[in-house]
Amino acid sequence: MSDHASITTSLTTPQPPDRWTRVRSAALQRPILQLVVLVAIAVWLVVLVPSLPTNPRAITSLLVVAALLAFAAMGQTLVVILGGLDLTLPGYIMIGALLAVDGTAKLGLPLPIAALITVVGCGAVGAFLGFACHRWAISPLVITLGAGSVLSGLAFFLSGGDYGKPAPDPLRALASAGSTTFGLPVPPVIFIVLGCAVVIWIVLTRTSAGRRFYATGVNPRAAGLARINTSATWTTVFALSGALGGLAGMFIAGFGAGWSQGMGDPYLFTGLAAVLVGGTTFASQRGSFTRTLIGALILTLLSTLVLAYRLKEEQGLILYGAIIIAMVAIYGRERHVRDRF
Repeated sequence: MSDHASITTSLTTPQPPDRWTRVRSAALQRPILQLVVLVAIAVWLVVLVPSLPTNPRAITSLLVVAALLAFAAMGQTLVVILGGLDLTLPGYIMIGALLAVDGTAKLGLPLPIAALITVVGCGAVGAFLGFACHRWAISPLVITLGAGSVLSGLAFFLSGGDYGKPAPDPLRALASAGSTTFGLPVPPVIFIVLGCAVVIWIVLTRTSAGRRFYATGVNPRAAGLARINTSATWTTVFALSGALGGLAGMFIAGFGAGWSQGMGDPYLFTGLAAVLVGGTTFASQRGSFTRTLIGALILTLLSTLVLAYRLKEEQGLILYGAIIIAMVAIYGRERHVRDRF
């Protein structure tokens, strides 16, 4: 009898978590691992390039590049938390850049009007895609890939292949590494991205809309039973992704030399990488744009290391892929809430 009781007790008593489980749990709760990696890469870069800390212009340029990457990944972050994927980003970026440059130069549109047209147009496309994905159960991977190709082709068609013009001066003043904000030697785009991060954090963590958003991503069926309008959530999130992607294209055009064919393509991979490296996973309650900001900083410093070591492009891609795989090994194995019932 005592033997039977001891066997029963050993079967029902939960075992304490091992060290790996505890490490994963801490990493899932807070972006501790990302901060450690960020500091390690920063120290590595300073050791490799000792003059970097004494070069404010170089530091500002790195921060602007990270801010632009984070801005481009802002809408993607929300879509990934919802459980989807938006491959339309390169098209949004090209449309935004086209309107920022050609819309102001050829059509004479004021920059605010061009920005408004970008937000409304790209937002409308995103809203349709989100509604279609939810209403007809279409895979976002398929429909957004097609929509991105259409938008990229449309931008090139409308321009007639005439690109390479500089962005208007007001836009360059917002995104240029040499611009200032109220006398501070910090470009406005950095403050804009930080402000967006604060607003998104407040909305997602302190409002009922944020709770409905996370609930829709984690378990859409339960969210529907709780009378959450999941269709409206999908439509709104994809609309935001489109509007933010278009604005990102305007800022990218202001930072660089205007717009060009294929200028949005690099941001599709690096934007998604920033989301995943930051620790945001598909349909997760722990995803946030704050994590994406850290991921964008990590990738920006990492790309600087690649340039400092004069690695080839394919070697850099191998390094990026290895980091993403490592992050997925930690964050991608968490059991989904919808599978626990």
